[in-house]
Amino acid sequence: MGSWIASDDDLTRVETELGVRLPEKYKQFMKVFGGGVFVHLELIPPASPNSRTGDLVDLNSGDNEVPGFVCVAPDGAGNHWGFVTVDGVCREQVSYYSFEDEEIEPEADDFLEFVSWRGLHAGREGH
Repeated sequence: MGSWIASDDDLTRVETELGVRLPEKYKQFMKVFGGGVFVHLELIPPASPNSRTGDLVDLNSGDNEVPGFVCVAPDGAGNHWGFVTVDGVCREQVSYYSFEDEEIEPEADDFLEFVSWRGLHAGREGH
């Protein structure tokens, strides 16, 4: 998977379609580095670069939707990291959502801390 840089229009479309306001650090990261693989971490691109790749709207709509949560990165085992939403605003904190347990656990204070830690460490353990 490559790196897919997001434009302001891409991010506005995601926010509009999902009815949320994404964290600023997340949006800045997507505009500079984009979605794709960051060492040990896959980041879902805000906008799909092709018909074979899902994007944030796909990941967070229909049967995939988790009310009050915006998934931005899969863990490879069917669970996701993302943002808890309150009144349509994503918190800066990144949390881990377990689909099996339907539980949300805090993971990092913000997106940059999450990417730097999780991207450089394989697996979920250790944080």
